[in-house]
Amino acid sequence: MNIIITIVLGLLGFLVLVASHELGHFTFAKLFGIRVPTFSIGMGPRLFGFKKNGTDYVFSLFPIGGYVHVYGMEKGEMNGEPDEFLSKSLLKQYLVIFGGPLFSFLFGFLLFYGSILSTGVSVIQNAPISVSVTNVDSVPFLNNDSIISVNGKKVVYWDDVYKYAKENENNTFQVFRNGNVVNITLPKTKFSMLGNISPVIPAVVGQVEKNSAAFKSGLKRGDKVLAVDSTDIRDWNNFVSIIKTKAGQKVGLKILRGNDTLHLFVVPKEQKGLDHDTIVTYGAIGVMVKTPKIGVNPIYAISLAYDQSISSIKLIGYQLKLLIEKKVSPKMLGGPVSIVKLTGDYANWGMAALIGFIAFISINLALINILPFPPLDGGQMVLFTFYRIFGEKMSEKIMMVIEYTGFALIILLMLYVTYNDIIRLFHK
Repeated sequence: MNIIITIVLGLLGFLVLVASHELGHFTFAKLFGIRVPTFSIGMGPRLFGFKKNGTDYVFSLFPIGGYVHVYGMEKGEMNGEPDEFLSKSLLKQYLVIFGGPLFSFLFGFLLFYGSILSTGVSVIQNAPISVSVTNVDSVPFLNNDSIISVNGKKVVYWDDVYKYAKENENNTFQVFRNGNVVNITLPKTKFSMLGNISPVIPAVVGQVEKNSAAFKSGLKRGDKVLAVDSTDIRDWNNFVSIIKTKAGQKVGLKILRGNDTLHLFVVPKEQKGLDHDTIVTYGAIGVMVKTPKIGVNPIYAISLAYDQSISSIKLIGYQLKLLIEKKVSPKMLGGPVSIVKLTGDYANWGMAALIGFIAFISINLALINILPFPPLDGGQMVLFTFYRIFGEKMSEKIMMVIEYTGFALIILLMLYVTYNDIIRLFHK
């Protein structure tokens, strides 16, 4: 993607995230009758804007964040007036502060929901299975078995296997094997063994990332991969596993395009990612498997969007846990520059991927901001709780030291992640 378009898309995506977060603070403040002198997208000097109902809506020079000036939160603004922040109940103060993370989460959820409604969900057609273990006592399935039904319910898509199987019960599978229908009972004690089977998915390309290694090699949607170098390809997982071992190497692909057999060359790009709790390096060429999409009704889409949102929170929490346990390096942290770059990268995969990424980052923003660390929203809630408990007994000097120390640490963290961003841009 053109670098200018990447930057523009990235900045727009980042500023939309900022706006949705600050809108949460703004909405609750206005709802409770608290004065809001300024709503700024961006930081620093004012570029342009307009005033309405006592609020100056501003676009500022530096697109690295934003803020809502809630009157009465600063020490010099505490005059006991009814439209001040501290004149409101503690519950209302909490809601004003928590409104930012809440709106960030809701924005991410709504993006997931809208994407599911507009594009549907990818599904894997029911297919013969591949078994990752050879001990039939562990998994009573064989390679090339086809699962017909689970507990009497017909399997159409692969997800139906997990939908109909019950974790705390014995499960009955009807399987087509070597021309015969076989009944298999999987005891509840071996339910986890379902993780050892997977569908055999044809190695057919469903999507090619723009400007990726695959795109430059001439690989196209609908191409079927027959071989990598001299190794015949059985299925998609087999293809991916081989490509992962070929980072930086020139690889020959034998493909079937229509009725024609073609030979292409591609150099998988080196990538880094998590494998359980370890950072690993692997090769990737920028392709996705061909899977059909099905539409879902609006009610069921709510459940799917909620599941995606909760999965995002679990992933973010898991990554923070690895960081705290020093299992991954702080150098993996990214900041606004990374968000801008990754927004452009995801745009190469199409609108659905871009929306999904922005939704994930929005939920990330919600989770990070509720951490009890000044000047994050969670830290502000802690400080104002102390203020309500101690009042004049809490030294204003101590409060100031806490706030400024937290702010300084956040600035240092932002400088550190921005440094990481720049290093990654110029040392790939």
